[in-house]
Amino acid sequence: MTIGRALTPEAQVRYAHVDAVDTARVRVVVVPVLTPGIVAITLGRYVLVQRGWEHSIALIGHELVHVEQWRRLGAVCFVVRYLAAYLRSRRAGLGHRDAYRAIPFEQEARLRSGA
Repeated sequence: MTIGRALTPEAQVRYAHVDAVDTARVRVVVVPVLTPGIVAITLGRYVLVQRGWEHSIALIGHELVHVEQWRRLGAVCFVVRYLAAYLRSRRAGLGHRDAYRAIPFEQEARLRSGA
């Protein structure tokens, strides 16, 4: 059984800002709800997207950068570095939103995806 849907070849060409291996291996899983304030989250090659957001080119483009980051670093390294960056910012006095935006992985995804 395959979980989620692959990007069509036509959709893959929209996302030239990530390695083609990642546009080919990603699986988009539409879910009814996520945590309040979150419309998508990436777990390895799976992008969980809240229903209604699955056609957002900008959102999928952003999450594809995370798919690439997970592949490059591996799950443990990605998660540890992601959470450590967030926690450092919180300890430095930033609120949740600013600490999230300060995470280097999020900055890279915003820069590369234009979102």
